[in-house]
Amino acid sequence: MSGAPTPHAFVSTATSFAPTGPVTPALPPQPSTPGLPPPSTFDVLPDLHRILSRLLIASAQPPAVPQTPGQPPADAPLEIDQVASATAEVKLKLQRARKAVLDLPDIDRTCEDQEDEIEFLEARIAKLKVSLQRLGQQRKPDADADADGRHTSPDCMDALYRLIE
Repeated sequence: MSGAPTPHAFVSTATSFAPTGPVTPALPPQPSTPGLPPPSTFDVLPDLHRILSRLLIASAQPPAVPQTPGQPPADAPLEIDQVASATAEVKLKLQRARKAVLDLPDIDRTCEDQEDEIEFLEARIAKLKVSLQRLGQQRKPDADADADGRHTSPDCMDALYRLIE
């Protein structure tokens, strides 16, 4: 309901606004990580195949009339002295792929570093599981309980935080 209240409406329903945030609590936002490079960045096999097949065609054919000193067609036979210029594109593509790999996050971490982090996280998960199991168990009344069943010990959340740490 929006607008002024009707005579029979409650005052609290006088104006309502659309929720500005999510209605249910959401997961915390994930840290942004740079996107991975497209797969075409690392795909050099078709280019190499094209160059090698042009070399094979040139070696299988008898010497022909020399071509004009320009850029030969992409599928024309390739002479050995033209290999350097034909592979320049592949070299550039490999350099871009190498740079893309070096720009990936945590590329400088060793396997030992990653294994240490995995062990730490697995231990933390185990500790959290134990804490959750303790929360799920029924607590038996003990000497700390008052007559009305409340505990005089520190707040249960404080106890939970101590378990997690």
